[in-house]
Amino acid sequence: MSYLHPIAKGAQKVDFIADKTYEVTPLLQPVSDAMNQFAKDFDKWEVNKPQSILKKSFPPFGLSEGQIFSECDLIYIFNDLMFWGARNVDGRGFDKEENRPTNLEILPRRK
Repeated sequence: MSYLHPIAKGAQKVDFIADKTYEVTPLLQPVSDAMNQFAKDFDKWEVNKPQSILKKSFPPFGLSEGQIFSECDLIYIFNDLMFWGARNVDGRGFDKEENRPTNLEILPRRK
């Protein structure tokens, strides 16, 4: 779903729902090492080796067995740059509408 948000003209609310596929691929060895410590119910985590976490317990992301990942975010495109919602300073995720970010991140990502 996508709805306009008042933070900037053209900014939109977006809802991400990973209900078909959801894979994690560690790109650095320290991340693989951390996954092997905190996400043990998987094959051994290795750099550049994706693993599905769809509907699986995945503590690093706070997911429990059967849970579908969803996120209520913001997106804004300006001069060919894409801005996402800024993370909540108190650490809350974007798992509910009331936790949707109210500000945009400072650094844009290329479209």
